[in-house]
Amino acid sequence: MSVIVNVYNEAATIEQDIREIHAQIIAKLPGSELIVAEDGSTDGTKQILAMLREELDIIHSTGPDRKGYAQAFRDAVALAKNPYVFFSDTGGKQDFADFWKLYEHCARYGIVSGRRAGRKDQLYRRLMTATYNFLLRLYFHVRLRDADAGFRIYQAEVIRKIANEPWLNRHLISSELALRAIFSGYAVKEVPVLYRQRAGVSRGLPPAQIPKAVFAVLTNFGRLKRLLTAPGYRTHGTASQGKA
Repeated sequence: MSVIVNVYNEAATIEQDIREIHAQIIAKLPGSELIVAEDGSTDGTKQILAMLREELDIIHSTGPDRKGYAQAFRDAVALAKNPYVFFSDTGGKQDFADFWKLYEHCARYGIVSGRRAGRKDQLYRRLMTATYNFLLRLYFHVRLRDADAGFRIYQAEVIRKIANEPWLNRHLISSELALRAIFSGYAVKEVPVLYRQRAGVSRGLPPAQIPKAVFAVLTNFGRLKRLLTAPGYRTHGTASQGKA
């Protein structure tokens, strides 16, 4: 298993997250690796990771400049060596013991995705998520209930295919990846997982950026659907799970 985490200004929680990932996953799966895509943090995160690097054998995918979420993720995927890639958000939002709920299904599905259950985060975020998923299901005819969840296991052939494609969106990347997998012919399974409320403001999508980000993603719906339904896009079987 190749475990990837994107990290940006997570000094308050990153050591706990990394140690929990190591204890719950890496130490229990011989041959697994932990790839940290540290993306130009300025709050002490770099120093914490440097302290942990030798102790926990962390592989770094980083650079002197900020790459952005999408490019940091692509670069980390390019380093992954194992047949499965587990990706998770950081910031104390996930219970990494839930990895095993996904792991039992990963041989049968192109993506096994954690569906955030029992959410206690801000009401506007829950409403935004529900509305977005409703529109996505309606427009793309898929069964996804939490398309943009950041807690997933990808089969390596799936993530290498979709990570090498030119993505249309800068935000809500995980939902585009799920759609690309489904329309490529891979099955996607959603599994309920615990989701904790982050302390403080979101690093990935702060409140002030939400309207602009949502508008940009919605306006790309038509373009994305034309791309995904174009002759020749499907590359693998028939996705019976995920498509309505």
